[in-house]
Amino acid sequence: MGTIVLGVLGTLLTGVLLALPGQLLNPLSTKDRLRSGPDFSVGIDAVRLDDEGRSAVTQEEFRPSAAQVRMLARRNSATTAAFTGLLRSIGAVNLETLTVRVTLTGHRNQQIAIEDIRPLIVARSAPLSGSLLCAPSQGGAPTMNMLFDMDRPFPVAHDMKFGNDAGTDGGGNPQEGLGPPFFAQRTITLQDNEQQVLLVRAVTRQHYVAFRLEATYMLGSQKKKAVIDDHGKPFQVSALVPTPAGGTPHYRSVYAMRADYSLGRIAASAPAKPGRALEGSC
Repeated sequence: MGTIVLGVLGTLLTGVLLALPGQLLNPLSTKDRLRSGPDFSVGIDAVRLDDEGRSAVTQEEFRPSAAQVRMLARRNSATTAAFTGLLRSIGAVNLETLTVRVTLTGHRNQQIAIEDIRPLIVARSAPLSGSLLCAPSQGGAPTMNMLFDMDRPFPVAHDMKFGNDAGTDGGGNPQEGLGPPFFAQRTITLQDNEQQVLLVRAVTRQHYVAFRLEATYMLGSQKKKAVIDDHGKPFQVSALVPTPAGGTPHYRSVYAMRADYSLGRIAASAPAKPGRALEGSC
């Protein structure tokens, strides 16, 4: 009997001792401490959706070369990759809206729970007034799932409102609007190697804004932060330069889209609507 009792006690004691490390230590947390690299990776792609067009502005005056003038004057030039490449090469900034596809990929054994994403304002000033390249949207519905109003002192992420909920513009096209706070009743969770894709839009009607995004997240019981930017540079977006009633555009040069989707320079003294740089939408 004594041998049996000692055997049972030994088995129980061995089980307790073997289970003890799992009770005192979090095995997933221990594994994560051995993993190098960031908790999650971020892929950034600037996109132009159907409701945005390709209008852009520059800080300094854009003075195209003869080859660039010929490219802009070609039929459908505003719809080509060459035009997108030109905007990138001259440092042009999106007009009024910037949409970014953010792809998040988890790299931890523990679940990552993103609780908030907020802009970190790098610069906020009057709208850029170098050159305006006006290639407005030809219609389409917005498809965002996160919206920042960059004209607010402290922008926060909001859901999007569409169609009848947000109203329409003068042409009857659906507009985006601020819905409830995006993170009020949700978090973005990432398991190991799991991906989540966000379409994020920043809008401004009053300023030029340069900003990064800061994500606040939980990894196990740790609260952490990560900065998201445009491949090491801040994101940028600029409003139109406002003009007084009966005034003229306050741009050094303006390139407007023609009926055949080419672009050509127009007279800088062309009349403008109050608060707009050109007649009609841009």
